[in-house]
Amino acid sequence: MSQFNSQVPIDPALLRAAKDIYTFYCQVNPDRERRRQPIGVAMNKLSYRGKLIFSSFPILLPEEYFISIDQLEN
Repeated sequence: MSQFNSQVPIDPALLRAAKDIYTFYCQVNPDRERRRQPIGVAMNKLSYRGKLIFSSFPILLPEEYFISIDQLEN
């Protein structure tokens, strides 16, 4: 499934929005030891709204794109 392929180029604005969501989550939950680590962010390609994903097998809507934590931290 191409949505999970880290080799597919990501829209820079979508990536920035996902990084903002992840950064905000880290700021609101500063205690690394107690904070749950998400596996990525599901981003809506049309509205640029996103949500953190914590489960191993996310189910995405057709207009959503998954951006992994590895992609966010690069």
